[in-house]
Amino acid sequence: MQSGEEALITGANGFTGSFLAAELLRRGIKVRCLVRSTANLRWLKGLDVSIVNGEITRKESLKGKLSGINYVFHCAGAKQGRDWNDFAKVNILGTENLVETALAEALGLKKFVYISSMAAMGPSCGSEPSSEAAVCNPLTFYGTSKLKGEEEVLKRKNLLPVVILRPPAIYGPRDEDMLAMFKAVKFRVKPFFGLKEKYLNLCYIDDLIQGCVLAAQVPVKSGSIYMVADENIHSWEDVYREMSLALNIKALKLKIPVGLILTSALISELVAKGSGKSTMFTRQKVREMSGNWACDIRKAKAELGFKPKFGIKKGIALTAKWYVENGWL
Repeated sequence: MQSGEEALITGANGFTGSFLAAELLRRGIKVRCLVRSTANLRWLKGLDVSIVNGEITRKESLKGKLSGINYVFHCAGAKQGRDWNDFAKVNILGTENLVETALAEALGLKKFVYISSMAAMGPSCGSEPSSEAAVCNPLTFYGTSKLKGEEEVLKRKNLLPVVILRPPAIYGPRDEDMLAMFKAVKFRVKPFFGLKEKYLNLCYIDDLIQGCVLAAQVPVKSGSIYMVADENIHSWEDVYREMSLALNIKALKLKIPVGLILTSALISELVAKGSGKSTMFTRQKVREMSGNWACDIRKAKAELGFKPKFGIKKGIALTAKWYVENGWL
């Protein structure tokens, strides 16, 4: 990537997209942010970016938005919805629309980077890490739609230079997904889903951004897929221990039977359905959270030169510090 080139980021106002925008600007790359007209731009304030309004679910709204772009980073995605169609509309149709528009307009495109998810693969087998070659068996509408989004990208791999990244759970300052766990620890509780220990990798936001930049600038085979995460496989006990240390709180371990959580999730779904809204707390999400999410990052290290810099001790401490300083905890 060279100073003066221009990148387009979808979902640039979100957690990943806003950090990526800041890093690209730091490198001298011009940044064009594709966001909905109703998007909250709080994380883009103060950044010298170009804002363009468009919705990936409406192909006509993308017309002219990718002209002259050298790199596309597709960060936008639906993480929750009322039914399958809500996920499919954004993660499949939206991805197809974006790739087709890139083909038509971004004639000087050097790389299309799709930020997928390990959820597209499904859980690992215990503490045995999954690699990119593993058979995909997603558990949720989200995971399945992200996998099908990957397929839309890969269909064009002979026409566009594309790379796919599959991080596990991403965390860091401004992340709202893992905030609930920090809040539980603050209230001196460490909730565990199920009675057996589970294993996982995590990905601190700065390491994901490093992976995005490398995916864009390193010459690799079009259609390559990479797992990006931290170096070590952790137990949830490890994660909660670091949260407790970061907040200087002793928390009580609470094992919750999966059956009880599934019942609570069903109630959450019924309430959401009655109100016409979506909820993150679904039975599918419970099954996902009850699994193991260990991944093998050797391919990313060998081919991209990816070197994760944040283990959970450092990453969780920095995240907790931000939450406290900004009144989130």
